[in-house]
Amino acid sequence: MVSDQSSNNDCEEKFDIQDILQDIPLDENNEIDIDYTSDEDGVDNEELINNKKKIECSASIMLPFSADVAFAAFSDLTRQPSWCKYLHSVEYIGLVNDEDRDGTNESDLLSQDIPLRSSKWTVGVKGLRFSWTASDTRIIRNKRIEWASTSGLKNIGSVVFTPSSSSSQSDSRTHMELCFVFVLPRLVSSLYRRLNIRKYTEEVMLADMLQQFRDVVIEEDL
Repeated sequence: MVSDQSSNNDCEEKFDIQDILQDIPLDENNEIDIDYTSDEDGVDNEELINNKKKIECSASIMLPFSADVAFAAFSDLTRQPSWCKYLHSVEYIGLVNDEDRDGTNESDLLSQDIPLRSSKWTVGVKGLRFSWTASDTRIIRNKRIEWASTSGLKNIGSVVFTPSSSSSQSDSRTHMELCFVFVLPRLVSSLYRRLNIRKYTEEVMLADMLQQFRDVVIEEDL
């Protein structure tokens, strides 16, 4: 796991995800043509957790504002491209059906009137795009958000907001930890063989995203 104090310069100088994505074939819409059907069909979260090819990443940061401010900003998924430069868009596509809530503790969700929603995520790099869909699986207001993919890139993740024990009413601080588990499609994985994927994801992508999240919230929400 990396924190916001970790430097990502060395990793950025060695590897550039934009150059790697340029090697992937495009379809007629200039989107990255990734055949997920060549991997295991469907997205089974238990299988993903037990998959030997899974990549587990995490990063954290201390935020100079309260957990409720952090939660309100991060839980609005349409804002994700504001702090993640690789994302082109995130859009809501509907509510999660009751039958899709297996293992969900309703007391954590429905009592707080927080709907579980499905979303479509689109990465955009140098004009190239690919997408996947995901659904919220658990939300505890001001504390925790969990999700899992439902098609495309196989991934599950969580973000946890913990108020700092040293915070005061006049100086609220929050520890934010983001955990992400994913399995790359075979085509992309073959192109990434020269890259330490976990190191790159943690030290470049996630660490940078958390720092950008902090800066955007300070500028736009406080």
